[in-house]
Amino acid sequence: MINEDKLEKIRIRLFIFYSLFALVSGILSLIGHEPRYIGDGLAFISAAVGGAVILFGSVQSLLKKNLTVDFLASIAIVVSIAIGQYLAAAVVVVMLNGGEVVEDYTARKASQALEKLIHSAPMKARVRRRGKEIEIPVEEVQVDDLVLVKPGEKIPLDGIVTKGYGSVNQASITGESMVIETTSRSEVYCNTLLEDGALEIKVTKEQKDTVFYHIIRLVEEAQTNKAPIERVADRYARWFAPGIIVLALATWFLTGNVLSTAAVLVVSCPCALTLATPIALVASTGNAARNGILVRDGTSLEEVGKSDIIIVDKTGTLTKGTPKVVEVKGFNERSEKEVIHLAAVAEKFSEHPIAKAILEKAEAFGLRVDDPDDFEVRRGHGVIAKTKGKGIVVGNKQLQEENHVVLTERIITYLDSQEINGRTTVLVSVDSELTGVISVSDTLRDDVATSIKEMRQNGVKKVVMLTGDNSFVAKKISKEASIDETWAELLPEEKVKHVKKYQSRGYKVTMIGDGVNDAPALATADIGIAMGVAGTDVAIETAGIVLTTDDLTKVSKIIQLSRSTLTIIKQNILFSLTVNILGLLLSTLGVITPIMASIVHESSALIVVFNSLRLATNKM
Repeated sequence: MINEDKLEKIRIRLFIFYSLFALVSGILSLIGHEPRYIGDGLAFISAAVGGAVILFGSVQSLLKKNLTVDFLASIAIVVSIAIGQYLAAAVVVVMLNGGEVVEDYTARKASQALEKLIHSAPMKARVRRRGKEIEIPVEEVQVDDLVLVKPGEKIPLDGIVTKGYGSVNQASITGESMVIETTSRSEVYCNTLLEDGALEIKVTKEQKDTVFYHIIRLVEEAQTNKAPIERVADRYARWFAPGIIVLALATWFLTGNVLSTAAVLVVSCPCALTLATPIALVASTGNAARNGILVRDGTSLEEVGKSDIIIVDKTGTLTKGTPKVVEVKGFNERSEKEVIHLAAVAEKFSEHPIAKAILEKAEAFGLRVDDPDDFEVRRGHGVIAKTKGKGIVVGNKQLQEENHVVLTERIITYLDSQEINGRTTVLVSVDSELTGVISVSDTLRDDVATSIKEMRQNGVKKVVMLTGDNSFVAKKISKEASIDETWAELLPEEKVKHVKKYQSRGYKVTMIGDGVNDAPALATADIGIAMGVAGTDVAIETAGIVLTTDDLTKVSKIIQLSRSTLTIIKQNILFSLTVNILGLLLSTLGVITPIMASIVHESSALIVVFNSLRLATNKM
């Protein structure tokens, strides 16, 4: 048997084959090449080969008692060929099959992204058994085994830390914006990155039961169970197609006039109707691509304009996803620059994300940062350094107290206020005297407030934030961004539940995210939008729309373009139906001959094409 990949390759090659034939035929027709039978022959082959695919699809739909635009297209192709309009038939074939080829391709890419994500997880684990360290496949690791993880390695399984300290980046799983300082009894997750330190972890779940693999299953289930979106043209096809057939039969039965019956079929040949949607979608997706928005399929573009609720992830979507120094408080008459300079010297050789944020702030102040004379990392607590005979301690409260730094009630109150605002604090002391506190936080993107305002102006009723981050941080970001509803400390499956909750209330839900933990919600939502710059492969491939930049204002722009596209499609359909209905009335009365009917239906198709092409230059 031929597998699905081979069938897909054959289908793509066939599409390229008959599309080239249609293109050459169109060029020969434009230049008036003689003899005409060469161009007509190429168009006929294109229409026959590609039309067989559409005819097969329409028969399958009929067997399921469902009339779609494929049935109308089949009528258009057969009648166009019957009256010698081979190029018109070929155009219908290429436009409709082209959209399906692209949609099938993107669905396959989504599956490949999942496979790639699975392979990104550790395949082996370093386990301590009977006093020895051995490396074994992850699937052979048992619950209660002790796993050892070194700096720069990914954690192979979910578990509890039994020994060691480390800085773990688990944004992909929990959405936590800051690196987590893990110590004994801390919970850690499969496929998260140990950026610094070393850990001994007691395994609590087998590979198939980890949070990471649960995310994989959620995405697969969402993609499998998601109901297909009905296309605009399919709704019209459901009643228009039977009407054509009944009217043609009635004309032949009442008049017995073969020419009148032929004219009915020709004038009702729905070329304009079948082209109403694909030409508009091609023009719109091309326009979107030029503006940094990649639309994977026509239904995504049709549906995003109907969004009632926009759900956004926080880390990497609303925020920049990296820690930044947001406030510096000097004590004992120390200035902000002095505090930053001392901290930067101590942290110069540290690889910790907070150290990088401090060094960036020192650079912004234009400070020269010398190398420390001595440097020691205290895992999970901070750093201790010496420079020019002075001892500098940069870290948390515990590290300061261990180094005999007295924290007054005033300082404790200040630290509490920073924590309430969702900030991480780093204390800086010199020779056991506190000199200042540096507050670090993930920061809001510059364009967020404008983006959300524009979303509401474009008809979005509610903007909701779902995040795995803690409630303090979530509330702070929510307030700054003017979010309507906020749900924090969520695991991926809980995000999916919230998406389904809004859908069950009748809302059209669009989800925006960028991480692995967002992928199940992106797949479950009516429309998924991925932030493409920092987004993971599985988020990008799961979403129907991808932003190639981190500019959230593009969300409102694609909503606007979607609505313009839907307007053009409805104009095209209304025009097509009007022309067809008038033509049908005149042809049943014998006023229009088959030749005149052919001219009418070709002209209406051209008008639809030119109307759709306006979307290609629509300003965004």
